[in-house]
This record gives sequence, C-alpha cells and structure tokens, in this order.
Amino acid sequence: MKALTKLFLLCTLVVSVSSCATIFTATKYQVSFNTTPDGAGITIENRDGKVIFEGVTPTTVRLKSAAGYMKKEEYIITFTKNGYAQKIVNISANLDGWYIGNILLGGFIGMLIVDPASGAMYKIAKEDRAINETLQPTNEQALQVYDINNLPDNINKEDLIRIG
Repeated sequence: MKALTKLFLLCTLVVSVSSCATIFTATKYQVSFNTTPDGAGITIENRDGKVIFEGVTPTTVRLKSAAGYMKKEEYIITFTKNGYAQKIVNISANLDGWYIGNILLGGFIGMLIVDPASGAMYKIAKEDRAINETLQPTNEQALQVYDINNLPDNINKEDLIRIG
C-alpha cells in the first residue's frame, strides 16, 4: 500500500509541475520562403526591428515563437528584386493550445513559469511555415527631358507641340 501511495504522490507531483506546451511543442520553427521569380532578396526583422536574417529566395530559416517572457514573436519579411515591386509579409506567433493544458492538469508552475520562459506557450501556425509570394513587375516609365537643340534621332522637331 505504501508503494502505491508513493507512486500516486509522485504522479501527482509530476502532473502538477508539468508544462504541457514545453513537453509537446517546439520553440523554433523551420519556415520556408519562396518567390516567383526566384532570387529575390529577403530581409527578416523581429518585433524589436532587429534584422535577424538577410538572404536570397528560396531559403529556409528557423524562427523563434517567443520574444521573451510572456511575449509572442512577430516578424516583418521584406522581399525585393530589381524590376519588381517590394513585397512585405507579416508573421506572428499565436498562443499554443497545449499551453491551456496546464489549466486542466493543474500545472500552474508550467503555466506561469516554465512555458512562458521556454517560449513554448506560443507557436508559429502551419500556414505561416511555408511562405510563397509572387512579385509583381514594375512598369515604370521614365520621364526624360531633352534640350530642344539636342534631341535624339527618333524625335522630330516638327512633331513637338509648343506649350505657353
């Protein structure tokens, strides 16, 4: 009977100090970035505005889900390529469902200390782990100013209209 009581107390202790999200969830996630066309520059900034990655697509980067105690991480991803419009995408971590498991199991230590400190209380959603963006070409038309006495061969003086 004593062995059964000890086993019960040990199980109760383990459950009461367990931290569900830390046990079942990652704190860093592989996120893939692809663009059409390939070869776009990519810059990733965290919530503090610090550049944490610069590279070229396609690429895969490990991103943290937390920015510190009880703070979810947020990222601003900027894609750039000559001849194409800049594209900005935001990724934000969300509360992990396993974190709520601490309430059901009575793990207040896990809820208030372990999961928030480890970063496991947040996760990056599956749909945010594969970013595929199509960059739009810019159709910029350049304004060119010429001196009337120094026109290129393809412009006839007779075709010009006097203003003013």
